[in-house]
Amino acid sequence: MANRYIAFLACVAYAFLPLEFGLAAETEVAAKAFGNVTQARVLGEVDSGENWLVNGGRFTGEHFSPLDEINDGNAEELGLAWFADIPSFTLSAEPLVIDGVAYLTGSLNHVYAIDAATGEMLWQFVPELRLDHGFGNSYSARANRGVAVWNGMVYTGTADCRLIAIDAANGKQLWEAPVCDPTEGSSAGITAAPRVGDGKVFMGYAGSDFGVRGSLTAFDAGTGAELWRFWTVPGDPAKGFESKELEMASQTWAGGGAEQGGGAVWESIRYDPVTGLVIFGTASALPLNVRMRGPGDALFTCSVVAVDAETGTYRWHYQTVPEDAWDYDATMPKIVTDLEFGGINRRVVLEAGKSGFFYVIDARTGELLAADPIGTVTWASHIDIESGRPVTLPGARYYETDDPDKVTRVWPSVAGVRNWHPMSYSPKTGLVYMPITDMPSNYAPSGFFGARAETLGYGPDEEVPAGSGRLVAWDPVQRTTLWRVDHTIPWNSGVLSTAGNLVFQGTATGEFRAYHAGTGEVLWSSGKTGSSIQAAPVSYRLGGEQYVLVGAGRGGVLGVATPVRSQAPDARGPARLFAFKLGGKATIEASTAEPEPVPQPPARTASAEQVDRGDVLFAEQGCEICHGAYAMGSRTRSNENGAVPDLRYLPGDAHALWHGIVVGGSLRQGGMPGFGPDLSIADSEALRAFVIEQAWKLYEQVPGGQRIPSDAD
Repeated sequence: MANRYIAFLACVAYAFLPLEFGLAAETEVAAKAFGNVTQARVLGEVDSGENWLVNGGRFTGEHFSPLDEINDGNAEELGLAWFADIPSFTLSAEPLVIDGVAYLTGSLNHVYAIDAATGEMLWQFVPELRLDHGFGNSYSARANRGVAVWNGMVYTGTADCRLIAIDAANGKQLWEAPVCDPTEGSSAGITAAPRVGDGKVFMGYAGSDFGVRGSLTAFDAGTGAELWRFWTVPGDPAKGFESKELEMASQTWAGGGAEQGGGAVWESIRYDPVTGLVIFGTASALPLNVRMRGPGDALFTCSVVAVDAETGTYRWHYQTVPEDAWDYDATMPKIVTDLEFGGINRRVVLEAGKSGFFYVIDARTGELLAADPIGTVTWASHIDIESGRPVTLPGARYYETDDPDKVTRVWPSVAGVRNWHPMSYSPKTGLVYMPITDMPSNYAPSGFFGARAETLGYGPDEEVPAGSGRLVAWDPVQRTTLWRVDHTIPWNSGVLSTAGNLVFQGTATGEFRAYHAGTGEVLWSSGKTGSSIQAAPVSYRLGGEQYVLVGAGRGGVLGVATPVRSQAPDARGPARLFAFKLGGKATIEASTAEPEPVPQPPARTASAEQVDRGDVLFAEQGCEICHGAYAMGSRTRSNENGAVPDLRYLPGDAHALWHGIVVGGSLRQGGMPGFGPDLSIADSEALRAFVIEQAWKLYEQVPGGQRIPSDAD
């Protein structure tokens, strides 16, 4: 209603304007009515809380709301204000809320504008998206983490490497600009939300795991013109270097350059107007196996990097994991804020990395101030503060063996002690609230990444220890845990803290909870929403009432690769957006979707050796990234709304077409790349044998009423 009222007043004002103002005035009014985000407004509303204007709520990325109407004294009065069904397979986006309109994204890069008072969908933008460029392109399309908004435009990055600007008022495309090359390596793609500041849009992309060279680019927010590009790793030395810093970095690479790419900026971009810097993190490099890649630190992979926001000129870097062999990216969402650290007021970067350490870095100089373990760490004993380098442990160096099948278990897992899920810093309590996942990975020196690493953490037949997933309150100055809450499933949502002395987090069981910020006591729970919550909550105020808004829906890209670690069996329902407020009276309607019955798989005809070979290939070829570890996918046969089909549900006719799909690439247009000629028919058959074995395991464990017997029965 608020936006309709604003629009009405705008129309009345326009009626009394002189005719010569014409279209220009109309455009100006529309820009003010929808998507009104400017530098002055973001800085001026830091203490307001009325809106959620940028990713993280403010340029600092603190994920903190100054609103306190909902607080530790009345949180039990929270109720559902409304919910909205979102036509998406996954929902991991952090919504932005501007003057009563929520903007967010879903699978296949769809963008939605939602009335933040009622949940009514105002418009939906559906891009023309290609999925046939390669592995990374298709994978990136399954989940997207949000938009940026600036001066009447909504920006989204696409899985086929474009930055698109959309009219915030009506959802119409205004322009697009190329960000990366979707044909490079096994294909780049964008999964993160763009970031904005000072009239610029900052965008990176994913692809280090697919042989892509990383960079960060700044675009003019009004026109899409490329202003500058900072390449994160050196390319072919024979072609020269884009900067003197890359020439220096080339000395840390065997062969002088990143032959298979690396250093992608797939998340973690933070514009800081206080220092005038853009501070971001970079991913690892291929192959992970150091013996295959060659010795050297491989700058600027696994690094926190700062560049001048105006020019893209290098300012400093800190490499969290030199010579990385475990895929410990430094791309986790960062916070840039002020702390009194060591008795000195400092501008700092707070980084809880995949590596299992919590880093405090001086935002002006890149000096490492602290590095402490926040989970189980077996790859390094500690971080040497003087040198800033980790002291790695021999037992974690899986790449030193000549046996390609020897398995080494290392903590944290390849997915990290933290991944894309945002943490929160409360200036009120001085604490950082983090989602932690404390699991290992088994590494072997072979396969798709040069290192076969299981994303599942613990095997399908292993018990996951209690506390493998938890919410932690961390004191970054005292460098200690104040409290923790253990979860039953490892991967859980991003975090919001508020001036009401509350911390909000969703769970993989589909509950949304409010905790006391000082003690961790659960003060309120939504009950089961029906779908796993992985996205970060946000807060805003409308009509004098504070709302807390969160998306639920299967868990993003981790929900595709490791659904059993991010979704409870009864939390795999539809993607929905939930808004809560004090005294909310709405009820959560059960999903009308029936559980998909499991078809009887083809007969087991393969030998045990073939099944075992298929098991190895499933990990080595990267099949688990889209279809789930051990083929334990997201329990859907269809590809509706961007879903990746669960291979255990394949009907008989799909098995008949298996080699044409897996080797020949007959479904490439739909996002399933063929692996020929690198995969033989014999290996393809071994993969099929492994999938059939996993399908039978599922078929035999579900009740008879959930099975579809074969025609032969």
